[in-house]
Amino acid sequence: MQAFISCSNNDITYNNELPIPPPRAPIAPPTVLPPSPVFEIGESSYMTRLERHEEQVETILNHIDELPLERIEHMEDKIEGLGNGRVIVQRDFDQLEIKHQETRTQISGFQREQIRHDDEIVLARVRISTLEMIIEDIQVRHRSDMKSFLDTIHEFKNYNGGPPDY
Repeated sequence: MQAFISCSNNDITYNNELPIPPPRAPIAPPTVLPPSPVFEIGESSYMTRLERHEEQVETILNHIDELPLERIEHMEDKIEGLGNGRVIVQRDFDQLEIKHQETRTQISGFQREQIRHDDEIVLARVRISTLEMIIEDIQVRHRSDMKSFLDTIHEFKNYNGGPPDY
C-alpha cells in the first residue's frame, strides 16, 4: 500500500489509506425483491406457463360462475348474432350488388333510348329544314310567276288598247 500525503498550511499529514476512485459507470440502485415463499424440497420457484394459464382459466371460470345465468345467455345470443350478422350483411351486400347491376343496365338502356331520341330529333330537324327550303323555293317561284303573269296582263292591256267596254 502506498501512503497518501496531504499538505495544508505547512502541516503534513500522513495517511496509510488510498483514496477511493470515483465510479466509472452509474451504479443501479439495489432491487428490493418481495420475500420468496418457502418451498418444500423438490418444488420449483418458477411457475410454468401451463400453471399460469391454468390459473388464468380458473380466474375466468370463477368470474363466469359469479355472473347470473341470464347474463351469460344474453352474451351467448349476442355472440351468435354477430355470426348471423355477418351472414346478413353479406346477403344485403349481394342484394345491393344485384340492384346496382340492374340499375346500371337500366341506365344503359335509357342512354340508348336517349341516343335514339336525339337521332330522331336531328332527323326531324333536317326534314324541317328541307321543307323550309322547299317552301321558300315555292314562294320565290310563286312570286316570280305572279310577276310574270301580271307583266303579261299589263302587256296585253297595252297591246290591245285596253280592256273592252262593258
